[in-house]
Amino acid sequence: MSLSIGTHIYERLTSSSELKRIVRDKIFPVSTLRATTFPFIIYKRNALTPNSTKDRYSIGDNVEVEIVIADCNYSRSVIIAEYVRDLIDKKTGSYKRFSVMDANLISTDEAFSEDTFIQRLVFSFETETNI
Repeated sequence: MSLSIGTHIYERLTSSSELKRIVRDKIFPVSTLRATTFPFIIYKRNALTPNSTKDRYSIGDNVEVEIVIADCNYSRSVIIAEYVRDLIDKKTGSYKRFSVMDANLISTDEAFSEDTFIQRLVFSFETETNI
């Protein structure tokens, strides 16, 4: 179900020709698994909280996802973060097992580590089960 929120993230991010022009195919779930070149994007689920009725029926989930942009160029990292925000914030989607009903940017921060500029965006998603 909404454990598969990465499907929504990946579909939204790869739908943009502008973002693809900058990061090419370097959009990864959780880790790059191998060395890669800048810039790249990593996304991961931070938390999932079930939404239940008083009768304990599950009606969906609230899911928190972190999207990290890494680049050797600060300005470009910010531009990529803006593209990511535009593609994810307030965007819905429907998939075989779940639907994204709402998506909201809840925080951002930036850092510099080992010659890498890092932009981190955290989103909250409200999902419903389609089954």
